[in-house]
Amino acid sequence: MTHHQLTDEAKPPHAPARQLTLRFSSTRRGARLARQLAVQQFTEWTGLPYDSDPARAVALVTAELASNAVRHGSLPGRDFRLTLLLCPTASASR
Repeated sequence: MTHHQLTDEAKPPHAPARQLTLRFSSTRRGARLARQLAVQQFTEWTGLPYDSDPARAVALVTAELASNAVRHGSLPGRDFRLTLLLCPTASASR
């Protein structure tokens, strides 16, 4: 059984929230690195494969936000910060 096939009952009932904050240069390279590291961290936290739909969504959202930070919010010598937060899920019927 893979991590993404575990049922809610098999997961810890009160998993702690996880957070990671990183700074990147306000360049296209910084934006690309932010996307790659966000997906890598997401897959490590969740156990989902790198090519899963949720991981692709993380890549897409991170790429858009990082691109906007570089394009519209850059000042000489200023970096941008990416904070990832994985909140524990509440038991819910799906």
